[in-house]
Amino acid sequence: MENEPNKAFTPNSIEEMQVLVRESNSVRVLGREDLSETLSSVEGPGPPKLEAPNTHISLSAFNQIVEYLPEEYTITVQAGVPAAEVQAALAAEGQYLPFDPPFIAEGTTVGAMIAKGLSGPGSFRYGILRDFILGVNFIDGIGNHSHTGGKVVKNAAGFDIPKLMSGSYGSFGIITEASFKVFPVAPESRTIVFNYPSFQEAHEAFVSLGRSRFTLDILDLDSKGRLFLKLAGQPGSMDQRVKAIESHLTHQSDTLSQKCIDSYWPESVRLETPPQSGLLVKIPINPLTIFDLESALASYSTEIRYSIGGYVCWLHWNNSIEKLSALLTQLNLSGQVACGDAETPLIAADSQKSFYRRLKPAFDPEDKFTELYPTALLPAFNE
Repeated sequence: MENEPNKAFTPNSIEEMQVLVRESNSVRVLGREDLSETLSSVEGPGPPKLEAPNTHISLSAFNQIVEYLPEEYTITVQAGVPAAEVQAALAAEGQYLPFDPPFIAEGTTVGAMIAKGLSGPGSFRYGILRDFILGVNFIDGIGNHSHTGGKVVKNAAGFDIPKLMSGSYGSFGIITEASFKVFPVAPESRTIVFNYPSFQEAHEAFVSLGRSRFTLDILDLDSKGRLFLKLAGQPGSMDQRVKAIESHLTHQSDTLSQKCIDSYWPESVRLETPPQSGLLVKIPINPLTIFDLESALASYSTEIRYSIGGYVCWLHWNNSIEKLSALLTQLNLSGQVACGDAETPLIAADSQKSFYRRLKPAFDPEDKFTELYPTALLPAFNE
């Protein structure tokens, strides 16, 4: 049994997926990036005949927008829907997902988007992905299909399981459906780039703007001393707002269209497409400890982007993951592999281990899904 190849299935119903989970020893949900290599052994419709211990499941049949209520600013979609299709449907009504999901041009699905819990630079103003999840449906490790949260914004009953699913990498179950709150797109926006002679001066301006009265949609910084801002609001207000920011910073700026912002980022940290090599790592940080990380990375050839007001660092890493783990451990930081081949998605992360180890058996008592903290990498856990 252990030497048999993994099998992939494309269930067409919740019931078929429940059977797969119940009869499998381990389960992995396939992202779209896995399909071309793995689905050569896909089973057709109908109850599966499981012969291999490792079961891969594609959610490609769960690809519908279930309900969209523009007047209520909510949308409910199946987990296999590409995030780009959701954005397109919202855009047709002048709305969008404010947490700015990255990599949607690559076919990232809603389920993968939630599992990784990633948010783009545009989440600076309104919040990250977990702030916009209203409810999820999921299949747990014993095959139960649960409905949590709701489809309306005012819904606050019970434990907030939907937020737990954000960034869980599918370790608690298979997400089948999710509901989000959405926002209207501002009628006008503008991107501004400030170039500073040194990183220190740019960082000071960065921190100052983060603490200021200005309402910004994006506030990012790179290691070359460039500050990136995006403003959005009512027509006719942009010129006055830009002048106020320039006055605050006492620095001249170049004003660009919104579409130009990505051209200022290296391809490896652009968040539109994954880098061609190495790892793209998300590092939670805070604006005042950026210098420590910048200094620690100075001897490495890296591309760095400080985003969401300095609370997230995007790092393109081409060295060994062990070196990065040691570096982050020394700084009391952790990382999450957003793109690239890594044994586990977490690097030098231990602050959530105890919490995770208490939750995992409740959702997945037989350890069928992804294990974020493999036992071999964990110290003994004492209750």
